[in-house]
Amino acid sequence: MDMTTSLLLLPHEQLTLAHAHEAAELQRYRRLALSFLPHALQTSRLMATLGLQSEKRLDMLRQAARCLELEACVSERPMCASDFAVDQRHFFVIDDIMGDQIIEQAVRAAVESKNFFDWLLDTNATPELHQPLLNFAREKEGECRVLIEFWEQHRAYVMAQRA
Repeated sequence: MDMTTSLLLLPHEQLTLAHAHEAAELQRYRRLALSFLPHALQTSRLMATLGLQSEKRLDMLRQAARCLELEACVSERPMCASDFAVDQRHFFVIDDIMGDQIIEQAVRAAVESKNFFDWLLDTNATPELHQPLLNFAREKEGECRVLIEFWEQHRAYVMAQRA
């Protein structure tokens, strides 16, 4: 038997996991927006926009929790640290090479986030959560495409600067 098809999560588990994950995503994008602010305003704006999308997803989770009468699952701020913590010497991006590395890490984190929501969708047995989780998975896929395209453009720019 395939473990991914046999595992189903209860609604409160799904809401708790999705909320904790998306709250960490919001914090990550806020950190990235701030870290790019002095060096790359365009990148900072992109990260801030992605953070706003995380806020909207958190609001959607709150609405779904309200419908299921499980508000307690999404009312508290998660205490766990982000899975995407980055060990770096400087908080602020100081050059294009560092910026390129951080954007690459953001792409990897976005792909992991998309995979996480795909997994939540696959383990869902609650009809009220199907549409929000499906929307999240689709949004995360779009987020990945945007970040990959932005990263490719940034890499091309960095390479042109080196030449």
